[in-house]
Amino acid sequence: MELPPGFDPSALDLSIDLDGNWRHQGVVVTHPRILAMLFTALKKQDGKYLVCVENLRVPVKVADCPYVVLGVRHQDEGVLLLLTDGTHELLDVASLTVDADNVPRCAVKSGGAEARFSRTAWVQLAEAVREDGQGGYLLEAAGEQHPLKIEQA
Repeated sequence: MELPPGFDPSALDLSIDLDGNWRHQGVVVTHPRILAMLFTALKKQDGKYLVCVENLRVPVKVADCPYVVLGVRHQDEGVLLLLTDGTHELLDVASLTVDADNVPRCAVKSGGAEARFSRTAWVQLAEAVREDGQGGYLLEAAGEQHPLKIEQA
């Protein structure tokens, strides 16, 4: 694909908002196939997110995380996450942290990206969180207790 001379990919103004919605020039993208293409083409290079298609590299402004956990299901093999791209994956409990604003985050996509939990997903995750008796918290997943890493302000 040949790009027109002087074409500036940043003029496409792609972004992902705090709730995980893709936006093009401020307008929410809702078409399922376009969203699927955007998520498939999303790459992280040098700490920045880009949509990479053939020789086109379009920068993506990400408000916080490129993925949001929309839902949580507790299963025998672990905590199953539903992500904004429509995929499901097991929670990597070792990557789970709760930031100073009380927002849980974890690694997704085999550690290649980060996701923040929606409020709904946080409430669902909290169903398996217990106090540890020493001022901390434990997440029960896959029959094991995992300490929650909570960042201080």
